[in-house]
Amino acid sequence: MIPLSRRRPANITLFAAAFLIAALVAFADGMGDLPAFQNHMGQYVPQIVWTRDAAIVTLSARLSIALIPVAMVWLSAVRFARWMVTVLGVAKLVNLPDAIRLVAGGGAIDAAWLASLVLGLLAVVLLFTPASNRWFANRGGAEAAFD
Repeated sequence: MIPLSRRRPANITLFAAAFLIAALVAFADGMGDLPAFQNHMGQYVPQIVWTRDAAIVTLSARLSIALIPVAMVWLSAVRFARWMVTVLGVAKLVNLPDAIRLVAGGGAIDAAWLASLVLGLLAVVLLFTPASNRWFANRGGAEAAFD
């Protein structure tokens, strides 16, 4: 584990902030309107009865899952986390065609969804910058490598 006192490259810090904020935005958006979240999930996973409790547990699980790669990068410079974040970011793009159709049809995109998408994709990009590459190559080692 990398000591919390050790300096991280700015890109790693920005990654952690962007990915965490993206997850918090999605969580807050879902918690802010649980019936809408239940309805949304019911359309995509109709096999589950989306009670209030099921919705809260799902939102909490999604937030917890988002914290895992942040911890893997921040605390241990685990290379696998880059690809985990990349897969999660690409998974967010699955809804992009629906969003484009919605806008083309005169509708409005949910601001929280868009903010979470943009921050998530920014987080992916930040993990593949030269400073981040050095962070992972050195497994979060010597501070001088990140100047």
